[in-house]
Amino acid sequence: MKAMRSVAERANTIPGEFVLRKNLATSPISEIYLCTLNNIKAVVRFDAPCASMLAIHRANEVIVLNSIQDLQLSPRVLYHNQLEGVLIWKFIAGEEFSFDLAHQRESYLQSLGKGLKLIHSQATPPECLDIFSNSLSLYQSLLQEAPSKSLVDKASSLYEALSNDGSNYVLSHNDLNRSNLLWCNKVYFLDWEYSGPNHPCFDIASLVKTYNLMPAEIAYLADGYDGDHELFKIDTLNQWMQFISYLDEVWEISVTTIQAQLKIKID
Repeated sequence: MKAMRSVAERANTIPGEFVLRKNLATSPISEIYLCTLNNIKAVVRFDAPCASMLAIHRANEVIVLNSIQDLQLSPRVLYHNQLEGVLIWKFIAGEEFSFDLAHQRESYLQSLGKGLKLIHSQATPPECLDIFSNSLSLYQSLLQEAPSKSLVDKASSLYEALSNDGSNYVLSHNDLNRSNLLWCNKVYFLDWEYSGPNHPCFDIASLVKTYNLMPAEIAYLADGYDGDHELFKIDTLNQWMQFISYLDEVWEISVTTIQAQLKIKID
């Protein structure tokens, strides 16, 4: 596998007037910086070597983001170079989505539900990949040793059982945690690397789990979604949240496994 160039080297390949500013986040998958591109305030993501060994596909992420721009709920892509592992999107001012004050909860959760419904109602681009299913398959191939194999098999079996309920798959974000939700007079959805077709309850349950929503708060979310309470049944969402807990653990073990494989190749 070709070695990935440094952040500085890849920054020099970006056309136009590009200035790297402040590191915002570093993970096993990528480094994210505040930057400017042709005097536009922006955010740039540089992939780490680990990213190329996951089932995510950067061209797919750009396809999805471009397809939903009219919704004005996601960042606008300014530049991307899949070979270099670089993606730049226009900066969105705001703060982490929260509703700490009691009087905010109903309106904020309804706004969140409305935004999610808009995404789920958008047609999935014909060329969009099934990143979610591809990721599950990758995790199964990576984790062949006990006890990890037992965990990924349990997760896959539960997902199969939950998703085969007759619901149509929708365009889904597939990674709705706190860091990927921004509030600036409305909610914005960030970080679309795992986006693609999925059961609508996965995104819904992700929000319920992320914010530890109570039944009354779930009802507010459902009201914003369009009143379709069939997808918001507590017993069903609890099962989806159990799957998400399995999946979070599987993802962490998989990334650790990939990092170990990369270290062996380097050594």
